[in-house]
Amino acid sequence: MKATVKEKLWTYEDYISGKIPPDVSEIINGKEVRRMPVGGFHGFLEGAVYRLLYSKLKDKFYIFVGEVGLLISRDPLILRGADIVVISKGRMRDIPEGSIDIPPELIIEIVSPSDSAEYVQGKIKDYKTWGVFKQVWIYPKTKEIIVIDDKGVKLFSKDEEVELLEGVKFRLRDLLKEVGYESAG
Repeated sequence: MKATVKEKLWTYEDYISGKIPPDVSEIINGKEVRRMPVGGFHGFLEGAVYRLLYSKLKDKFYIFVGEVGLLISRDPLILRGADIVVISKGRMRDIPEGSIDIPPELIIEIVSPSDSAEYVQGKIKDYKTWGVFKQVWIYPKTKEIIVIDDKGVKLFSKDEEVELLEGVKFRLRDLLKEVGYESAG
């Protein structure tokens, strides 16, 4: 007879009491997701986007970077990690110690080659359901950007200018060149 192992379902109580192991990168409907850390190129690209945002928006917005914890739902527990999160200082008084529990104005994700379409679609759905105002998905491999907001979904090429927030714009081609991506042209 084959033994079955019941998968642990994490709860909000587990989260606030610190019981969730640090190697759990996300929790979706109570189930843990463990992912390999992203590479240096990914982090460097995050840094370039952060510098752009921070230089223009630092007085009005908090800008978080590096798998920022987002508490999307308490029951079932949904914790996501986002690459870059932007929230107006008028909506958030202080920087939280733990995960952010209010929908940001902007989330930017840099899609890694190891991210499955199912994984990306799940994140998009979670962010939209939660009430994120705008999502920007950067695909370095295909050199495309998808923007999701209240106007719908729009695809941009590397040469098109994309507005992130309040007039802050960039072209993916320029960012890729800045971070030394050899096939940016």
